[in-house]
Amino acid sequence: MQSWFQLITLMAAVAQVVEIRLSMMALGMSTSDEILLVVTEKIEAMDEARTIIMRGGNPMLIIDNYHKIVAANVARLSEANI
Repeated sequence: MQSWFQLITLMAAVAQVVEIRLSMMALGMSTSDEILLVVTEKIEAMDEARTIIMRGGNPMLIIDNYHKIVAANVARLSEANI
């Protein structure tokens, strides 16, 4: 049960990050650095997920890792005051 809750809260946080980033783009507040960060974050998170799986780790570690990344994005992007 706990894993479903973690997954659902991750999905909600991801939706929040997408909403903030789209708002920033629509308002012309997005930067090329932010767009590059989006891409590099995805590549790094995928590499970390692959490593966890290859080492036989618990898939929940992947969700925990994504939670950390997304929470950092929510905190950073929320400071943009859009």
